[in-house]
Amino acid sequence: MRVLHLPSNIASYPAHTVRGLRQIGVNAFGLVFSNTPVQSAAGLKVIQTEPPLKPHGRTLVESLRPVKLYNYAKWSYYYVKWSAWADVVHWYFGTRVLPWGLDLKYLKALDKPRVVEWLGSDIRIPEIEFLDNPYYRAAFRSGHRIESMQRSRQVQKQFAKAGFATIVPACMLRYVQRDICRRVYVVPQRIVLSDYRPAYPNPETARPVIVHSATDPIIKGTPAVLRAIEQLKTKYNFKFHLIHGIPRNEALQLVQRADIFLDQFVMGDHGMAALEAMAYGKPVLCYIKPSMVDQYPRDCPIINANQDDLAEALKPFLIDGELRHEMGKRSRAYVEKYHDAAKLALQLVSIYHGLIEHRTRDRC
Repeated sequence: MRVLHLPSNIASYPAHTVRGLRQIGVNAFGLVFSNTPVQSAAGLKVIQTEPPLKPHGRTLVESLRPVKLYNYAKWSYYYVKWSAWADVVHWYFGTRVLPWGLDLKYLKALDKPRVVEWLGSDIRIPEIEFLDNPYYRAAFRSGHRIESMQRSRQVQKQFAKAGFATIVPACMLRYVQRDICRRVYVVPQRIVLSDYRPAYPNPETARPVIVHSATDPIIKGTPAVLRAIEQLKTKYNFKFHLIHGIPRNEALQLVQRADIFLDQFVMGDHGMAALEAMAYGKPVLCYIKPSMVDQYPRDCPIINANQDDLAEALKPFLIDGELRHEMGKRSRAYVEKYHDAAKLALQLVSIYHGLIEHRTRDRC
């Protein structure tokens, strides 16, 4: 089976998925239009350019400037060539890569089994998120968020019309429009565990290290993190590292040396950064909104904290080294059990085979 992964390297999802599939013998390859220093490009061909269309609007004239024409032409060439090569196409996020809908029309004309994986702002619906997430509501009202019901339905219609099935992690399932998307699969977030050698917190450490990655300070809730740190630093002995604007390898080294990891405190569910920290064997604090709590396995070790009680939630981990060590061990065991890219690759292959069989029945 030949599987092509396109076109956005959101949170290194395609990179981890491609390598997980390769670990079980699938001929997987990824083609993405850009990469940033905080993302892994392993298993991917990156052509640094910008697509003409994004889910939230970018005109063709704005994107196709002369300096970018060569890379865009190169991207288009590989897109056409490798889409024809693939047995299955796995698309991530709602970003479009060719003008006038030609990207999806081409795949539909090829009649390849195809699936789109929604990951976040591509289909998030504010009216749903408002119901139990006041922190998202505040970010939305500040003008930082641009999601809408209209945009979500529009992008889902575009891919459904082009014959795509849908994959989502559990946290995105509530935004899937079932009157539009008829074939929906739930697959957890996934990482290649061999990239992360556990370094469990030393229970004897008297000055624990707290790390927070502020890749997007508003969405990560970084102002609330800094307030909590200010409240605690006069009474507790610890060191704090704020990760921002540094290459991926340096950031991961800081996480590996940490004793406590702070994920995000706005979006209401954990992201890939939390999984990476847990894979390193770190206790992780994160905001899990009420409607998501029961969606996670019961043995999920993430410490649920919000912007208002983060300082209080941190206190036991600042004074108890054994607690940090034990929660770190539980974190690693959890990602091994639920988020191993190689194990989840088997689930993806099952979905791909189902799509192939569905297409064969339709042809008959």
